[in-house]
Amino acid sequence: MREQHLTRMSLFAVAVSGIASALPAPVQAGSIDRIQHIVVIYAENRSFDNLYGLFPGARGIKDAMTSYVAQTDHDGAVLSVLPPVWSEKAAADKDSKEIEPGFPTGLPNRPFRIDRPPIGKPLDVPTRDLVHRFYQSQEQINGGRNDRFAAMSNAGALVMGTYDGSKLPLWPIARRYTLADNFFMGAFGGSMLNHFWLVCACTPEFGAADAAIRARLDGEGRLVRMPNSPQSAMNGPVLLADGAVTPDGFGVNTLQPPYQPSAIKPPPDGDQRLADPLAKTRMPPQTARTIGDTLSEKNVSWAWYAGGWNRASADRALIYNGGTINFQAHHQPFNYFERFAPGTPDRADHLKDGEDLLRDIDAGTVPQVVFYKPQGDLNEHPGYAEILSGDRHIASIIAR
Repeated sequence: MREQHLTRMSLFAVAVSGIASALPAPVQAGSIDRIQHIVVIYAENRSFDNLYGLFPGARGIKDAMTSYVAQTDHDGAVLSVLPPVWSEKAAADKDSKEIEPGFPTGLPNRPFRIDRPPIGKPLDVPTRDLVHRFYQSQEQINGGRNDRFAAMSNAGALVMGTYDGSKLPLWPIARRYTLADNFFMGAFGGSMLNHFWLVCACTPEFGAADAAIRARLDGEGRLVRMPNSPQSAMNGPVLLADGAVTPDGFGVNTLQPPYQPSAIKPPPDGDQRLADPLAKTRMPPQTARTIGDTLSEKNVSWAWYAGGWNRASADRALIYNGGTINFQAHHQPFNYFERFAPGTPDRADHLKDGEDLLRDIDAGTVPQVVFYKPQGDLNEHPGYAEILSGDRHIASIIAR
């Protein structure tokens, strides 16, 4: 299935606008100098085909099916049907073979619609999450064969599921402007790493990581299979010796920022603005150059606006709380960098709350470059957010 390997592709809405005051000098029609603002709105974890595969004129589902590659099992044999959609419990418990409620077994080995019978889950009903990690993404692509998405997913067949996205608020915006049907994520795997690639085109370094959080690889550079891992994808999710850090010390799966708000509590009797430096999953402060550094050096105003930033900073109960706000600490890339540590001028100048964006739009004081990250319950991420609420939210920001 074309592009379905982007199981962790983030949906970008990129808007170019004239929110601020008039241009300082006349420019020629069509000149890039007419652009006053660039706004990047960064949502979560949807492949192109998952939401826009039916978009008119796009290289979507129809194009994919003309050259469809049947999904294979771990041994390379073509699967007669897709594996079950395994439940979150089955993905976490080696002894569980629980199937996600509402999903039938024996789905044909091809893409299927989530919002149509026999499943019939509409856009405002969340599905379970599915794996989006560094090494698994590479095995799913399988050297370009694109045939291991279901076998290497902890959610089985769900990776092949799609929707009719024409009911989404962003669909008419895409029709009016431009839809990038060949957009790919910057890095294999998950949100934290792709946020790093957005702001610095780099992979964070963690050379002192504990062995307990490092992935273990076999001689072919694949994750080591656990002894009790099912031989067939039809019998349960694959079990792997995975970790957040590569053997050579790069952070590729979810790790926590060294500064609050972070899932790691502050150090006992220490600076309450920090994450406890003794925690194994705390990323050390990063020093690589970011796009923020470059913009600042060129005197281009910019800010990263995060939904729920202020409230999660004041109330740790909102971090990964699974409800309203549901602040995702690993979605805030600048909070990993030493230059933006608590108490620094750069943090005060550039790391803002989502409500600040709305006020700045209304006041006409939006910086020249804006990054906006919706709070967790509005970011469209499978598992803890549904699609429609996030799409409405993003469309409202664009319309503002």
